[in-house]
Amino acid sequence: MVSSPLYWPEHHAASGEGITRMSARQLIILAVAFIAAAGALFLIRGMSNVRPAPAVAADVQMGRVLVAAREIPQGAALESGDLQWRPFPPETINANFVKESDQPAALTEMNGWVARRAFLAGEPIVKASVISPDGRGFLAAQLLPGYRAVSLKIDRETAVGGYIQPNDRVDVMLTTETDVERDGGGGDKEVRTDVVLENVRIMAIGEHTQPPEAGRAPEPIDGGYAIIELSAADARTLAYADALGNLSLTLRGVEVEPPGLRVASAAKRGAGALDQNVRELGSSVRVHSYGNSSVARGGR
Repeated sequence: MVSSPLYWPEHHAASGEGITRMSARQLIILAVAFIAAAGALFLIRGMSNVRPAPAVAADVQMGRVLVAAREIPQGAALESGDLQWRPFPPETINANFVKESDQPAALTEMNGWVARRAFLAGEPIVKASVISPDGRGFLAAQLLPGYRAVSLKIDRETAVGGYIQPNDRVDVMLTTETDVERDGGGGDKEVRTDVVLENVRIMAIGEHTQPPEAGRAPEPIDGGYAIIELSAADARTLAYADALGNLSLTLRGVEVEPPGLRVASAAKRGAGALDQNVRELGSSVRVHSYGNSSVARGGR
């Protein structure tokens, strides 16, 4: 009975230390759980604030433009199925495009219209590149305002061996031969060649109105005549030049030539050879090179 009061304090102290240790562990667990719960709550609130962009907004803002549903060759009359509407971003719509908001019935209204140039599949239709024939023929629909279609007789010798194709650009050259009196009597033949028209478009060669298909090598065309697109004034010039002498065509390159372009030429060498031939033949020829004129004379 005497030892009982001495044991109780020790037992009470040990029990207090256990309680203190358990309280610390619980506090750590509670703190971790609170931090995890707070993080999850913050994440959920952040996700709820992110609003998905409306999927219809992009379609509402797009403008519909008339495009070629398939490849359309130059000069083709438009048919049902050649055209279709396609959405385009507003910033990419050119003022020359055909818009559904301006011409909602264009798909049916343009049936029978003529394509002035070729269109690739998916290419927007440009207003100036299609025209209503109004009952007129193909060439009339192809002509630009103020221009005329003029025919010119050609052959392989006068048309670059037949390799001039529709839509090519050419220069028209006039060669004339006149009698010139010599000093002291007698006469000579004077041959002169001048460029009368520059950079004119070939609309057709004979019955051929289309250039070769892409990827195919051009073949010579024996058309017998060329249809040239000219202004009214140039058409008169061509008719007058045709009455003066022989006309021939020279093919121009695809790239646009800058003004004043001069390229390597054998003009001097050619003029020397021509002069030698003239001496042998005993006649005279006027040679034109880069705007300079000289007479090559010779005698037996």
